[in-house]
Amino acid sequence: MPGMRLIAGSGRSGTTWVLDALATANKMRPVFEPLHPKVSKIGERYGHRALAPDELHPELKRFLEDVCAGHQKRLWTQYRCQRHFLVPSPGELRTITDVANLGHRWGKFLKEVPGLAMMSTRREPLVKCIWANLMLGWLSRQCKFRIVLVVRHPGAVTESELRNAWSANFALERFRGDRRLHELTNGRYQGLLEQNLTPIEGLAAQWLIENQWAIETAPANGVTVVFYERLKSLRNSEWEQIQRALGLRRIPDAAILARPSQQTAPQGSGIDFSAKERPRWQRVLTQEQMGQIQGILDQAHFDLYSMSDTEPREAPNTAIPTDTTSLAQ
Repeated sequence: MPGMRLIAGSGRSGTTWVLDALATANKMRPVFEPLHPKVSKIGERYGHRALAPDELHPELKRFLEDVCAGHQKRLWTQYRCQRHFLVPSPGELRTITDVANLGHRWGKFLKEVPGLAMMSTRREPLVKCIWANLMLGWLSRQCKFRIVLVVRHPGAVTESELRNAWSANFALERFRGDRRLHELTNGRYQGLLEQNLTPIEGLAAQWLIENQWAIETAPANGVTVVFYERLKSLRNSEWEQIQRALGLRRIPDAAILARPSQQTAPQGSGIDFSAKERPRWQRVLTQEQMGQIQGILDQAHFDLYSMSDTEPREAPNTAIPTDTTSLAQ
């Protein structure tokens, strides 16, 4: 399927917000997280795996083509719901809280279905995936994806993941056993992955491994890197980078961008357009926690972000496709 477009990034980096804003502005069909390990055997095999651009994985390519065409895993990729969310086993309904949570999931699902169903009828797909950062070169070369990588401050990502009880265990185990990752990165992360990491250090290490190498190789892979902090501040230059990179007709207007993400976390963690208030992560994380995150960045000599700054220190040189003949008029 030529002309496929992908929004990549770590979890809690604003990728769903970007997906929905761009899909709304350009009347595209969102394709949600096709490589989730709990949704398909392909996702279980390839989620968080590193692939070199010249490798051949025909089963993965066929799966992505089918998903983008709307032929696979539609309950998840189009309606963002897994079957067990709505029909849990009896053993998962042991308390009143369990039943109340099930009612909340059904209410959220029924509220979102009409809008998602309408978007699912659109022809052009727009994919977003938080499991594919280590295979962006492969997706670019083998599947001809046009790719934008959304990067958000590690402090913000880690704080959001902690608040939502996320764990880095699956990703770190996948990274530890991924021989290809260590070959492609010259063993850069092996020492880090051998350490006894705290939960915060584990989340920070996952963020580092998902983003550092992907950012460094972005120019060679034709991947455009954009920063959540600059997207959130409504800088048109950052949104225009996405527009050019993906070959889109328009950027979202302020009204579209002000809508909360479908994946917005609780406790007021949606998009905040106020530049006056310090970011939540700076107000919530302790000095010890921020020190642990900074320690992970320092071990990898990664200075694009710092726990003392709220924005990236400098933007890497990223490749924006120069062929604009595919831009819609």
